[in-house]
Amino acid sequence: RGAAQAPEGWRRSVAGVRDAVSQEKQKVKEERRKKLEALNSSRLRLDSLQDLEALVQLRKQKRKRQRADPPRAPEQDGMSVDAARFLQAVLENQLPVIDKYLADGGDPNVHDKFGCTALHWACLRGHAETVDKLLETGARLEPRDMLEATPVLWACRGGHLQILKCLLDRGAKISQRDKLRSTALHVAIRTGHCDCAEHLIACGAELNAQDKEGDTPLHDAVRLGRFMAVKMLLMYGANLSIRNQEGLSPVDLVRGWQKGIQHTLQECAARQRPPPRG
Repeated sequence: RGAAQAPEGWRRSVAGVRDAVSQEKQKVKEERRKKLEALNSSRLRLDSLQDLEALVQLRKQKRKRQRADPPRAPEQDGMSVDAARFLQAVLENQLPVIDKYLADGGDPNVHDKFGCTALHWACLRGHAETVDKLLETGARLEPRDMLEATPVLWACRGGHLQILKCLLDRGAKISQRDKLRSTALHVAIRTGHCDCAEHLIACGAELNAQDKEGDTPLHDAVRLGRFMAVKMLLMYGANLSIRNQEGLSPVDLVRGWQKGIQHTLQECAARQRPPPRG
C-alpha cells in the first residue's frame, strides 16, 4: 500500500511558516544594523587634539549654562507652598521651596503633629543654611516638641557641632531639659557625639546633671559602652559617686566585657576617694 503522502495544502502551509520566520529574522538583523549605525554616527570622534579641546570647551559651556539657570522656584510654576510641603522641603533641604514659603509670608514656626518645627528638623539634619534662613525670618530659637526638646537637643542628637555653636551664639540655653529631664549633654553622650559634648562642657553645661531616672551623662556613657565619652567626662571631673534612682553609681553599671571602662573607672575612683582620716 506504500507510505501515506502529505497533503499538498499542508506542504504549502509549512513553507509559508518558514518564509515568515525567515522574513522576521531578516527584519531583526536589519533593525540591529540600523541601531549600530546610529550609535556609531552619534559617537564623538576624537581623531586629533583639536577635537578633544572642542569637547572640553563644550562641557565647560554646558556647566556655565547650568549655573546660570538655577532650579526653578515654585512661583515660576504658579504653585503655592503649604505648611506640609514646607516642612518636607526643610527635611530635604530644598532651598527654593523654603524661600518661596517664607517669601509668601509663611509661618516659620509651623510644626507637625509631634510639635516638631522646621528648626528642629533643620538642626537634626544639619542644614546650616536653612537654620540661618529660619532664624532670620523669625523662627523661635527655643521651640519645644511633644517631648519638650529644643533645637539644641536636636542638634546634639544629630551631632552637628557648627549648628550647635550657631544656636548657642544666638542665645540658646544649654540648661534646657526635655520631658525626661535630659540635658543637651545627656543627648550628646548617648548618641556618641563627643565633640558636641565637649563644646557644651566648655560653655558651662552641668557635668553631673541627673535626668528623671537619676542618671548623669557618665551613667549613660558607661551603660552604652561609650569609652571615649567616659574618658572625656572623667577628664573634666565627672563625679563617680552619684547614684541614680536604682541606687547605682556609674561604677556599678560596668559590664564584664567593658574591661577598658572598668580599668579607667577604678583608677579615677581611687583618685576621687577621700583619704582616710588619721
